[in-house]
Amino acid sequence: MLSYANVPIWKNINEEKWSDWRWQLSNPITTLEELQQIVNLSPEQQEGIVKATKHLKMRISPHLASMMIQNDPSDTFRTQFIPNACEVDSLEDLDLFEDVNADERYSPVQGLVHRYPSKVLIFPSNYCGAYCRYCFRRKLNRNKETFLTSKELEPIFQYIEQNSQIEEVILSGGDPLVLDDNKLVEIFSRLALISHIKITRIHTRMPVTIPYRITDNLVLALSEYKKRFPIYFVLHIDSIAEISNQTKAAVTRLTDAGFPCLASCPLLRGVNDDETKLRALWTELVTLRVKPYYLFHSDPVAGLRHFLVPIERGLQIMQNLYDNMSGLAMPLYCFNVPDGGGHVLLTHSYVSKINTGIYKITNFEGNVIEYREPAEIV
Repeated sequence: MLSYANVPIWKNINEEKWSDWRWQLSNPITTLEELQQIVNLSPEQQEGIVKATKHLKMRISPHLASMMIQNDPSDTFRTQFIPNACEVDSLEDLDLFEDVNADERYSPVQGLVHRYPSKVLIFPSNYCGAYCRYCFRRKLNRNKETFLTSKELEPIFQYIEQNSQIEEVILSGGDPLVLDDNKLVEIFSRLALISHIKITRIHTRMPVTIPYRITDNLVLALSEYKKRFPIYFVLHIDSIAEISNQTKAAVTRLTDAGFPCLASCPLLRGVNDDETKLRALWTELVTLRVKPYYLFHSDPVAGLRHFLVPIERGLQIMQNLYDNMSGLAMPLYCFNVPDGGGHVLLTHSYVSKINTGIYKITNFEGNVIEYREPAEIV
Protein backbone atom coordinates (compact mmCIF):
# COMPACT_ATOMS: atom_id res chain seq x y z
CA MET A 1 0.00 0.00 0.00
CA LEU A 2 1.25 3.46 -0.78
CA SER A 3 2.30 5.64 2.11
CA TYR A 4 0.18 8.76 1.80
CA ALA A 5 3.13 10.92 2.81
CA ASN A 6 4.89 9.97 -0.43
CA VAL A 7 2.16 11.61 -2.52
CA PRO A 8 2.96 15.27 -3.29
CA ILE A 9 -0.55 16.58 -2.62
CA TRP A 10 -0.45 15.03 0.88
CA LYS A 11 3.15 15.64 1.84
CA ASN A 12 2.22 18.29 4.42
CA ILE A 13 -0.67 16.35 5.97
CA ASN A 14 0.10 15.04 9.43
CA GLU A 15 -1.42 11.89 10.89
CA GLU A 16 -3.93 13.77 13.02
CA LYS A 17 -5.39 15.58 10.02
CA TRP A 18 -5.29 12.43 7.85
CA SER A 19 -7.40 10.54 10.37
CA ASP A 20 -9.94 13.38 10.70
CA TRP A 21 -13.04 12.24 8.84
CA ARG A 22 -14.07 15.78 8.07
CA TRP A 23 -10.74 16.43 6.34
CA GLN A 24 -11.11 13.19 4.38
CA LEU A 25 -14.62 14.16 3.32
CA SER A 26 -13.58 17.69 2.32
CA ASN A 27 -10.46 16.71 0.35
CA PRO A 28 -11.48 14.02 -2.15
CA ILE A 29 -9.64 13.28 -5.37
CA THR A 30 -11.89 14.85 -8.01
CA THR A 31 -9.58 15.75 -10.91
CA LEU A 32 -7.42 13.86 -13.37
CA GLU A 33 -4.41 15.94 -12.30
CA GLU A 34 -4.79 14.86 -8.66
CA LEU A 35 -5.32 11.22 -9.57
CA GLN A 36 -2.19 11.14 -11.73
CA GLN A 37 -0.14 11.87 -8.63
CA ILE A 38 -1.39 8.62 -7.10
CA VAL A 39 -1.72 6.09 -9.94
CA ASN A 40 -0.17 5.78 -13.36
CA LEU A 41 -2.72 6.17 -16.14
CA SER A 42 -2.42 5.40 -19.84
CA PRO A 43 -3.53 8.02 -22.39
CA GLU A 44 -6.63 5.87 -23.06
CA GLN A 45 -7.48 5.77 -19.36
CA GLN A 46 -7.02 9.53 -19.08
CA GLU A 47 -9.36 10.08 -22.01
CA GLY A 48 -11.90 7.71 -20.44
CA ILE A 49 -11.85 9.66 -17.18
CA VAL A 50 -12.55 12.90 -19.01
CA LYS A 51 -15.49 11.33 -20.88
CA ALA A 52 -17.03 9.52 -17.92
CA THR A 53 -16.85 12.41 -15.46
CA LYS A 54 -19.11 14.45 -17.72
CA HIS A 55 -21.90 12.13 -16.55
CA LEU A 56 -20.86 11.22 -12.99
CA LYS A 57 -18.20 13.24 -11.23
CA MET A 58 -15.21 11.50 -9.70
CA ARG A 59 -14.93 11.47 -5.92
CA ILE A 60 -12.29 9.25 -4.29
CA SER A 61 -11.50 9.69 -0.61
CA PRO A 62 -7.83 10.08 0.31
CA HIS A 63 -8.09 6.85 2.34
CA LEU A 64 -9.22 4.88 -0.71
CA ALA A 65 -6.81 6.62 -3.04
CA SER A 66 -3.90 5.70 -0.77
CA MET A 67 -4.86 2.03 -1.13
CA MET A 68 -4.61 2.05 -4.92
CA ILE A 69 -1.60 0.27 -6.38
CA GLN A 70 0.66 1.75 -9.01
CA ASN A 71 0.69 -0.07 -12.37
CA ASP A 72 -1.52 -2.96 -11.29
CA PRO A 73 -4.40 -3.42 -13.76
CA SER A 74 -5.93 -6.12 -11.54
CA ASP A 75 -6.42 -3.65 -8.69
CA THR A 76 -10.18 -3.71 -8.11
CA PHE A 77 -10.07 -0.24 -6.55
CA ARG A 78 -9.40 1.12 -10.03
CA THR A 79 -12.42 -0.75 -11.41
CA GLN A 80 -14.67 0.41 -8.60
CA PHE A 81 -13.69 4.06 -8.27
CA ILE A 82 -11.78 5.35 -11.31
CA PRO A 83 -14.05 6.59 -14.14
CA ASN A 84 -13.95 4.53 -17.32
CA ALA A 85 -14.98 5.21 -20.91
CA CYS A 86 -17.16 2.07 -20.78
CA GLU A 87 -19.62 4.08 -18.69
CA VAL A 88 -20.33 6.25 -21.71
CA ASP A 89 -20.56 3.37 -24.18
CA SER A 90 -23.83 1.98 -22.77
CA LEU A 91 -25.54 5.19 -21.69
CA GLU A 92 -28.02 5.00 -24.57
CA ASP A 93 -28.69 1.25 -24.44
CA LEU A 94 -32.45 0.76 -24.68
CA ASP A 95 -32.43 -2.39 -22.53
CA LEU A 96 -30.88 -0.53 -19.56
CA PHE A 97 -32.64 1.79 -17.12
CA GLU A 98 -31.86 5.27 -15.87
CA ASP A 99 -33.58 4.59 -12.53
CA VAL A 100 -33.98 0.85 -11.94
CA ASN A 101 -35.96 1.41 -8.73
CA ALA A 102 -38.21 4.16 -10.09
CA ASP A 103 -37.72 6.00 -6.80
CA GLU A 104 -39.58 9.13 -7.87
CA ARG A 105 -42.75 7.13 -8.49
CA TYR A 106 -42.80 6.10 -4.82
CA SER A 107 -41.68 9.40 -3.32
CA PRO A 108 -44.69 11.15 -1.71
CA VAL A 109 -42.43 13.85 -0.25
CA GLN A 110 -38.94 15.03 -1.13
CA GLY A 111 -36.21 12.81 0.31
CA LEU A 112 -38.45 9.83 1.15
CA VAL A 113 -39.31 6.65 -0.78
CA HIS A 114 -42.21 4.44 0.33
CA ARG A 115 -42.10 1.36 -1.89
CA TYR A 116 -42.90 -1.38 0.64
CA PRO A 117 -45.83 -1.16 3.09
CA SER A 118 -43.99 -1.33 6.42
CA LYS A 119 -40.73 0.51 5.67
CA VAL A 120 -39.47 3.72 4.12
CA LEU A 121 -36.17 5.05 2.85
CA ILE A 122 -34.95 8.50 3.82
CA PHE A 123 -32.22 10.11 1.70
CA PRO A 124 -30.80 12.81 3.99
CA SER A 125 -27.91 13.58 1.61
CA ASN A 126 -27.20 13.22 -2.10
CA TYR A 127 -23.49 12.44 -1.86
CA CYS A 128 -21.03 9.90 -0.42
CA GLY A 129 -17.49 9.65 0.87
CA ALA A 130 -16.53 8.29 -2.56
CA TYR A 131 -18.47 7.58 -5.74
CA CYS A 132 -18.63 3.98 -6.88
CA ARG A 133 -18.58 3.90 -10.66
CA TYR A 134 -21.36 1.28 -10.66
CA CYS A 135 -23.75 3.40 -8.57
CA PHE A 136 -27.34 2.45 -9.45
CA ARG A 137 -28.47 5.93 -8.42
CA ARG A 138 -26.26 7.64 -10.99
CA LYS A 139 -29.11 9.97 -11.89
CA LEU A 140 -28.77 11.82 -8.58
CA ASN A 141 -27.51 15.33 -9.23
CA ARG A 142 -24.14 15.43 -7.53
CA ASN A 143 -22.83 18.59 -9.16
CA LYS A 144 -24.00 20.26 -5.97
CA GLU A 145 -23.54 18.07 -2.91
CA THR A 146 -26.27 18.80 -0.39
CA PHE A 147 -28.20 17.43 2.56
CA LEU A 148 -31.76 17.97 3.70
CA THR A 149 -32.35 20.95 5.94
CA SER A 150 -34.48 20.78 9.08
CA LYS A 151 -37.30 22.44 7.14
CA GLU A 152 -37.05 19.80 4.38
CA LEU A 153 -36.93 16.93 6.89
CA GLU A 154 -40.11 17.93 8.70
CA PRO A 155 -42.56 16.85 5.91
CA ILE A 156 -40.83 13.46 5.94
CA PHE A 157 -41.42 13.03 9.67
CA GLN A 158 -45.02 14.19 9.30
CA TYR A 159 -45.63 11.64 6.52
CA ILE A 160 -44.25 8.84 8.69
CA GLU A 161 -46.37 9.97 11.64
CA GLN A 162 -49.50 9.87 9.50
CA ASN A 163 -48.84 6.32 8.22
CA SER A 164 -48.95 3.95 11.16
CA GLN A 165 -48.13 0.87 9.06
CA ILE A 166 -44.56 2.16 8.73
CA GLU A 167 -42.47 0.28 11.30
CA GLU A 168 -38.98 0.59 9.85
CA VAL A 169 -36.98 3.60 8.70
CA ILE A 170 -33.82 3.22 6.62
CA LEU A 171 -31.35 6.05 6.13
CA SER A 172 -29.74 5.61 2.74
CA GLY A 173 -28.78 7.88 -0.08
CA GLY A 174 -26.18 9.31 -0.71
CA ASP A 175 -24.36 8.12 2.39
CA PRO A 176 -26.11 9.26 5.58
CA LEU A 177 -22.83 9.29 7.50
CA VAL A 178 -21.58 12.30 5.55
CA LEU A 179 -23.82 14.19 7.98
CA ASP A 180 -22.24 15.40 11.17
CA ASP A 181 -23.26 13.97 14.53
CA ASN A 182 -25.61 16.84 15.37
CA LYS A 183 -27.62 16.32 12.18
CA LEU A 184 -27.91 12.58 12.81
CA VAL A 185 -29.05 13.27 16.37
CA GLU A 186 -31.68 15.64 14.98
CA ILE A 187 -33.03 12.88 12.73
CA PHE A 188 -33.00 10.11 15.33
CA SER A 189 -34.44 12.29 18.09
CA ARG A 190 -37.38 13.10 15.80
CA LEU A 191 -37.88 9.47 14.75
CA ALA A 192 -37.85 8.45 18.42
CA LEU A 193 -41.02 10.49 18.94
CA ILE A 194 -42.97 8.41 16.40
CA SER A 195 -44.47 5.55 18.41
CA HIS A 196 -44.94 3.04 15.57
CA ILE A 197 -41.27 3.06 14.50
CA LYS A 198 -39.77 -0.22 15.73
CA ILE A 199 -36.56 -0.59 13.69
CA THR A 200 -34.06 1.79 12.13
CA ARG A 201 -31.14 1.21 9.81
CA ILE A 202 -28.18 3.18 8.53
CA HIS A 203 -26.96 1.99 5.13
CA THR A 204 -23.40 3.19 4.72
CA ARG A 205 -20.12 2.67 2.86
CA MET A 206 -18.16 5.01 5.12
CA PRO A 207 -16.37 2.23 7.05
CA VAL A 208 -14.72 1.48 3.69
CA THR A 209 -14.48 4.91 2.07
CA ILE A 210 -13.69 6.98 5.18
CA PRO A 211 -13.43 4.58 8.15
CA TYR A 212 -12.36 7.44 10.43
CA ARG A 213 -16.03 8.53 10.39
CA ILE A 214 -16.88 5.86 12.98
CA THR A 215 -15.76 7.88 15.97
CA ASP A 216 -16.36 7.39 19.66
CA ASN A 217 -18.52 10.52 19.56
CA LEU A 218 -20.71 9.07 16.80
CA VAL A 219 -21.17 5.84 18.71
CA LEU A 220 -21.99 7.73 21.89
CA ALA A 221 -24.45 10.04 20.12
CA LEU A 222 -26.39 7.18 18.53
CA SER A 223 -26.24 4.88 21.57
CA GLU A 224 -28.82 7.06 23.31
CA TYR A 225 -31.45 5.99 20.76
CA LYS A 226 -30.79 2.24 21.15
CA LYS A 227 -33.02 2.52 24.21
CA ARG A 228 -35.90 3.44 21.91
CA PHE A 229 -35.32 1.09 18.93
CA PRO A 230 -32.51 -1.00 17.47
CA ILE A 231 -30.19 0.79 15.06
CA TYR A 232 -28.80 -1.61 12.49
CA PHE A 233 -25.80 -0.72 10.34
CA VAL A 234 -25.81 -2.23 6.85
CA LEU A 235 -22.31 -1.92 5.45
CA HIS A 236 -21.57 -1.85 1.73
CA ILE A 237 -18.40 -3.92 1.22
CA ASP A 238 -17.62 -5.52 -2.16
CA SER A 239 -14.32 -7.31 -1.63
CA ILE A 240 -11.91 -8.34 1.09
CA ALA A 241 -9.36 -5.89 -0.29
CA GLU A 242 -11.53 -3.05 1.04
CA ILE A 243 -11.26 -4.28 4.63
CA SER A 244 -8.28 -2.23 5.78
CA ASN A 245 -7.07 -2.13 9.37
CA GLN A 246 -8.94 1.13 9.72
CA THR A 247 -12.13 -0.52 8.44
CA LYS A 248 -11.71 -3.35 10.94
CA ALA A 249 -11.32 -0.82 13.73
CA ALA A 250 -14.44 1.07 12.60
CA VAL A 251 -16.55 -2.08 12.44
CA THR A 252 -15.27 -3.28 15.82
CA ARG A 253 -16.18 0.06 17.35
CA LEU A 254 -19.77 -0.42 16.16
CA THR A 255 -20.14 -4.04 17.20
CA ASP A 256 -18.47 -3.50 20.58
CA ALA A 257 -21.01 -0.73 21.23
CA GLY A 258 -23.88 -3.13 20.55
CA PHE A 259 -24.92 -2.01 17.09
CA PRO A 260 -25.91 -5.05 14.98
CA CYS A 261 -24.00 -4.99 11.69
CA LEU A 262 -25.03 -6.54 8.39
CA ALA A 263 -23.32 -6.29 5.01
CA SER A 264 -24.46 -6.16 1.41
CA CYS A 265 -22.77 -5.85 -1.95
CA PRO A 266 -23.64 -5.94 -5.65
CA LEU A 267 -22.34 -8.73 -7.86
CA LEU A 268 -19.87 -6.98 -10.17
CA ARG A 269 -18.04 -8.29 -13.21
CA GLY A 270 -14.30 -8.08 -12.67
CA VAL A 271 -14.62 -7.23 -8.98
CA ASN A 272 -16.28 -10.07 -7.08
CA ASP A 273 -17.96 -12.42 -9.59
CA ASP A 274 -15.89 -15.30 -8.27
CA GLU A 275 -16.56 -17.96 -5.62
CA THR A 276 -13.13 -17.65 -4.01
CA LYS A 277 -13.37 -13.87 -3.65
CA LEU A 278 -16.89 -13.90 -2.22
CA ARG A 279 -16.11 -16.75 0.18
CA ALA A 280 -13.09 -14.83 1.47
CA LEU A 281 -15.12 -11.63 1.86
CA TRP A 282 -18.09 -13.19 3.63
CA THR A 283 -15.97 -15.36 5.92
CA GLU A 284 -13.92 -12.33 6.96
CA LEU A 285 -17.08 -10.35 7.64
CA VAL A 286 -18.43 -13.06 9.93
CA THR A 287 -15.17 -13.08 11.89
CA LEU A 288 -15.72 -9.33 12.35
CA ARG A 289 -19.25 -10.07 13.69
CA VAL A 290 -20.90 -8.74 10.53
CA LYS A 291 -23.65 -10.87 8.99
CA PRO A 292 -23.64 -10.95 5.16
CA TYR A 293 -27.20 -9.91 4.34
CA TYR A 294 -27.69 -9.40 0.60
CA LEU A 295 -25.76 -10.14 -2.55
CA PHE A 296 -27.53 -7.89 -5.04
CA HIS A 297 -27.60 -9.04 -8.63
CA SER A 298 -26.07 -6.48 -10.98
CA ASP A 299 -28.48 -3.61 -11.59
CA PRO A 300 -29.19 -3.06 -15.33
CA VAL A 301 -28.53 0.68 -15.19
CA ALA A 302 -27.57 2.79 -18.17
CA GLY A 303 -23.80 3.16 -18.36
CA LEU A 304 -23.08 0.03 -16.34
CA ARG A 305 -23.23 -2.78 -18.89
CA HIS A 306 -19.55 -3.61 -18.33
CA PHE A 307 -20.31 -4.43 -14.67
CA LEU A 308 -23.22 -6.80 -15.38
CA VAL A 309 -23.05 -10.51 -14.57
CA PRO A 310 -25.55 -13.04 -16.03
CA ILE A 311 -28.16 -14.33 -13.57
CA GLU A 312 -27.14 -17.88 -14.47
CA ARG A 313 -23.60 -17.15 -13.27
CA GLY A 314 -24.88 -15.60 -10.06
CA LEU A 315 -27.01 -18.65 -9.32
CA GLN A 316 -24.02 -20.89 -10.03
CA ILE A 317 -21.85 -18.93 -7.60
CA MET A 318 -24.43 -19.18 -4.83
CA GLN A 319 -24.95 -22.90 -5.46
CA ASN A 320 -21.22 -23.56 -5.38
CA LEU A 321 -20.82 -21.68 -2.09
CA TYR A 322 -23.84 -23.16 -0.31
CA ASP A 323 -22.70 -25.38 2.61
CA ASN A 324 -19.09 -24.89 1.57
CA MET A 325 -18.61 -22.21 4.22
CA SER A 326 -20.30 -21.16 7.43
CA GLY A 327 -24.05 -20.82 7.09
CA LEU A 328 -23.69 -17.52 8.93
CA ALA A 329 -21.67 -16.25 5.97
CA MET A 330 -24.31 -16.99 3.31
CA PRO A 331 -26.33 -13.94 2.23
CA LEU A 332 -29.58 -13.84 0.30
CA TYR A 333 -29.20 -13.40 -3.46
CA CYS A 334 -31.54 -10.60 -4.46
CA PHE A 335 -32.55 -8.77 -7.63
CA ASN A 336 -34.07 -5.31 -8.01
CA VAL A 337 -36.72 -5.91 -10.65
CA PRO A 338 -36.36 -3.06 -13.18
CA ASP A 339 -38.75 -0.13 -13.36
CA GLY A 340 -39.70 -0.25 -9.70
CA GLY A 341 -40.67 -3.93 -9.54
CA GLY A 342 -39.14 -4.32 -6.08
CA HIS A 343 -36.85 -6.95 -4.60
CA VAL A 344 -37.12 -10.63 -5.44
CA LEU A 345 -34.96 -13.48 -4.20
CA LEU A 346 -32.98 -15.45 -6.76
CA THR A 347 -32.23 -19.03 -5.78
CA HIS A 348 -31.17 -22.31 -7.29
CA SER A 349 -33.98 -24.87 -7.00
CA TYR A 350 -32.89 -27.67 -4.69
CA VAL A 351 -36.35 -29.22 -4.63
CA SER A 352 -38.66 -30.32 -7.44
CA LYS A 353 -42.01 -32.05 -7.05
CA ILE A 354 -42.44 -35.45 -8.74
CA ASN A 355 -45.89 -36.30 -7.43
CA THR A 356 -48.04 -35.69 -4.37
CA GLY A 357 -45.76 -36.01 -1.39
CA ILE A 358 -42.80 -37.08 -3.56
CA TYR A 359 -39.86 -34.76 -4.21
CA LYS A 360 -36.49 -34.84 -5.89
CA ILE A 361 -33.96 -33.08 -3.66
CA THR A 362 -30.44 -32.10 -4.70
CA ASN A 363 -27.97 -31.52 -1.87
CA PHE A 364 -24.94 -29.20 -1.83
CA GLU A 365 -22.70 -31.98 -3.21
CA GLY A 366 -24.94 -32.45 -6.23
CA ASN A 367 -26.35 -35.76 -5.04
CA VAL A 368 -30.01 -36.34 -5.93
CA ILE A 369 -32.30 -37.96 -3.40
CA GLU A 370 -35.94 -38.94 -3.80
CA TYR A 371 -37.86 -37.97 -0.69
CA ARG A 372 -41.33 -39.29 0.20
CA GLU A 373 -43.22 -37.41 2.89
CA PRO A 374 -44.83 -39.49 5.65
CA ALA A 375 -48.30 -40.48 4.50
CA GLU A 376 -50.17 -38.95 7.43
CA ILE A 377 -49.00 -35.40 6.59
CA VAL A 378 -49.77 -35.52 2.85
